[in-house]
Amino acid sequence: MSARRRLKSFKSDKRGVAAVEFALLLPMLLIILIGMAETTEALNFKRKLGQTASSLADLVSQAESISRAEISDLNVATKWIMDPFPTTGITTVTASVQFDATGKARVAWSVDEKGGTPWATGSTPPVAIPAGLNRPNTTTIVSLVKGTYTPMFAGLVTNIFPRAGTIPMEDIFFLRPRFTEAVVLN
Repeated sequence: MSARRRLKSFKSDKRGVAAVEFALLLPMLLIILIGMAETTEALNFKRKLGQTASSLADLVSQAESISRAEISDLNVATKWIMDPFPTTGITTVTASVQFDATGKARVAWSVDEKGGTPWATGSTPPVAIPAGLNRPNTTTIVSLVKGTYTPMFAGLVTNIFPRAGTIPMEDIFFLRPRFTEAVVLN
């Protein structure tokens, strides 16, 4: 067979085109698939943080008074809400914020996941209070939950994308006390 005929037959042969196209597209498709899986997991983690904040605020707002031990028990229960995600590194702050006659916010009490007082009593809360919640002479229960999401495939790309190692997330929830003007910390 002459070289010219071989070249012509090679040029017209289309048998391996699909395999070559698939080989070229496979890395991009895998990156998209992994990205979708990581995004879904990150959104689920954020949703769990929101459920935790909501549950803490809801349970505290139903009490007339609450003790540090009871808030500690509620923080233990948050481990079940966060399941299947690890709870190491999850921090919580549950607080009562009072509004004076002018609508200015002051911390009445606050308790973190260790039973400490993260926000000084009488100080301005370190979170933005949404407009409309600062009605004069009222109180609001604030629940702040923070966590760090670590993507499963982060170790593969941290050299390329250093920020991909961990993603800090938080959620905050505000509720008015249900059965009293203000929930009292014992």
